[in-house]
Amino acid sequence: MTQHSPDATTAFTRYIAAFNAGDFETACSYYADDIRLTIGSGRELRGREEIVRFYTGVRGVTRRTITVLDCFASETLLAAELESEFLAVTDIPDFTSGPMRQGDRMYINSFVFYDIDRGRFSRIRATVFQRVWKRRDDPVSR
Repeated sequence: MTQHSPDATTAFTRYIAAFNAGDFETACSYYADDIRLTIGSGRELRGREEIVRFYTGVRGVTRRTITVLDCFASETLLAAELESEFLAVTDIPDFTSGPMRQGDRMYINSFVFYDIDRGRFSRIRATVFQRVWKRRDDPVSR
């Protein structure tokens, strides 16, 4: 996939690990210069700077962990089923998926397609399959 490894799924695992660690410098090394990302809400982000700015904001108010549930790739496309857990570290009245209060958790199961051009992601398209909220005051969530 990238110059980091000839094995796309291994490289993808490294990309997700960098993303989970907040190492956006490494994560961005997997992006083409003109990267376009469409997140699950349908919003499109263009370029590395806009993507990093968006996810830095998300990271400032949540702890997010992405788990790869399944993944397969060809030379030009990688498809993955991902689960993201968001833990609100502060109240977030305008969070992209809906308001969250400190301590709330949200799980998103998504399908993501990564177009690969010359070994880098040129376009990423995500769609949400399932969204599960676990509110901090919900006794079932504890």
